[in-house]
Amino acid sequence: MKRIRLLLACAGVLLCSTALWSQEKPVAYDLKVTIEPKQGSLHVAGKIDVPVEPGAKNLQFGLHEMFDISKLRINGQPAEYKSEAGEPIPIFPTKKNVIVRLPATVPPGRILLEIEYGGKLKQLGEFGAEPEQKLSLDDQINGRMVELATYSSWYPEFGTFGHPIDTVLEVSLPGGWISICSGRKIDEREKSGRIVTRWSSSRDTDILITAAPNYKRKVIPLAEGQLEIYYTQLPEAFINEEGQQIAAVMDLFTTGLGETTIPSGTVKHVFSPKRKGQGRAGISRPGMIVTSEGRILDQLAADPKFSLLQDIAHELAHFWWNFGAGQGDWINEAFAEYSSAVAVERIVSEEQFQKVLEGYRREVKELPSDAPSLAKVPFDGSGFGVRYCKGSLMLDWMRQNMGSDQFYAAARDFFQTYRGKATGTAEFRSFWKQELGDKKDLLDVWLDSPGGVPELPVRN
Repeated sequence: MKRIRLLLACAGVLLCSTALWSQEKPVAYDLKVTIEPKQGSLHVAGKIDVPVEPGAKNLQFGLHEMFDISKLRINGQPAEYKSEAGEPIPIFPTKKNVIVRLPATVPPGRILLEIEYGGKLKQLGEFGAEPEQKLSLDDQINGRMVELATYSSWYPEFGTFGHPIDTVLEVSLPGGWISICSGRKIDEREKSGRIVTRWSSSRDTDILITAAPNYKRKVIPLAEGQLEIYYTQLPEAFINEEGQQIAAVMDLFTTGLGETTIPSGTVKHVFSPKRKGQGRAGISRPGMIVTSEGRILDQLAADPKFSLLQDIAHELAHFWWNFGAGQGDWINEAFAEYSSAVAVERIVSEEQFQKVLEGYRREVKELPSDAPSLAKVPFDGSGFGVRYCKGSLMLDWMRQNMGSDQFYAAARDFFQTYRGKATGTAEFRSFWKQELGDKKDLLDVWLDSPGGVPELPVRN
């Protein structure tokens, strides 16, 4: 099983700037973004409410390496700053570090950062566009489309990826363009031949902007709220089927785990008109999924009966499984992937579910003997076979030993207990050992063994 996945799905915590402290009150953004698709450029004017540690002398954030800062103030005072080149990594391939010297008069607590900047995005190929491509960037601004997310560092990033943030966002585009962004749309108006939209999102994890001049919109009612699907070229029959599948998956997960927070109140699935891009199912953020339309068109050309069910179920599952932090991000991926397999079991068939499990077994069998254990697999976009596949097989082993009803009840309790909290392997181990009873010591073998699946009995 070699389904292409995105480098990161939803959750995970990067190292925070030394100036940041408690995330109980999130970083709050108020950004006005003017986008010129034909020129491939943007201009941002923003105010950002940021927590700082008592006694901190500097504040550091990441920003796209091609952007020039024209204004930077701290609590209304001009502030000194310098930029340093960042180390390009797959997660942030175009980030520079901006270090701001905090004025001596800044009181401890929270500060207001006022900033203006702009420029053009660095030109890197979309994910998967070239063989052996080391760095890629799906984010782009051109006459066909706009897509902006944290990966391009298009907005100041304070080491908060995966932590909740609050946002108010204003997007200005040429007339005729349609934008779909993070959170709830609170206003739309025409101004000087342009379309200006405003969006609000509470406790989100990213600031997403997608736009195109030719988006079509499909609205499908859900048990709670509604689903909006945006696309440009996909066949209507595929969109209708996909809407039915999403409705079924959302009902399955809501019934099993309870309600989750959808910042906009509406589930949005955007087929962005990329040609390649991260994964088939794409990028998942609370309540919103962005998928490469080009990849889906390629799949349908090869197989007109192609279904996105399991891939999209994985991304939908991240609406729930998004609180594993740092190294514990494997928890998000293992539960999201196994949830997608359960969706196949419930919506398609037991036979197809077993085929999915067999695919996991093949993937894990190919792991080298020194592949990191689940307890040590790093949060760096690697470790697909460990984080997704071995993690799913461990969860299935737990289900077989506990029984389905007890396992699902415990999974619901685990979600309800830890949702919204930074959770890691230690918390996972402690919780599930209590649920496994006399098999609790075998959980350590699963978590701590490098390489493939340990040989363990399934039942007494």
